[in-house]
Amino acid sequence: MELYVFPPSPNCRKVLATVYHLGLPVDIRHVNVPGGEQRRPEFLAINPNGRVPALVDGDFRLWESNAIAQYLCEVAGDGRLWPSDARGRADVARWMSWQLAHWGPATNALIWENLAKRMAGLGGPDEKALAEASEKFHAVARILDAHLADRPFVAGEDVTLADFALGGNMTYAVPARFPLEGYAHIRAWWERLEGIESWRRSRP
Repeated sequence: MELYVFPPSPNCRKVLATVYHLGLPVDIRHVNVPGGEQRRPEFLAINPNGRVPALVDGDFRLWESNAIAQYLCEVAGDGRLWPSDARGRADVARWMSWQLAHWGPATNALIWENLAKRMAGLGGPDEKALAEASEKFHAVARILDAHLADRPFVAGEDVTLADFALGGNMTYAVPARFPLEGYAHIRAWWERLEGIESWRRSRP
């Protein structure tokens, strides 16, 4: 299998952590996103969206980070990250979907205003946009923090793909100045996730 990634990407990090956690023999290939490699015809033949990550397994081409992570667990036959029972799997899938629909957009807005704009030479944050981004963040952070009040990881006692999915966006919590002061359960969960070897190894 060949996995195409741009390591600074939160979506790539969740897939890389999955590969490392499962110990799969995957050929990891870095895509120079700033250099535009993802728009070249040879890469568009793998993912017509021109985005990473993307996976090639023989004649099978797969894109979308959550689908790739789930597929890797199926290939490995490993139920630690992607449970085999219906309710366990639905719970993990629920939080992976929530990451795409709610957590990701809220955190990405802060990453853009507080970090990415500066790195791209576009100046500091727009105060109105930053206020809106912070409001969206608090709305979703309250939900996640309350959920984590009585469990060490998102889907229960052990780490799953749900943690990797949500953790990807947390990679830039410090430089993007996520307002985490009032969310002790999220901070404690993040410390536990950072203590997992496969997750540390996936750090950009």
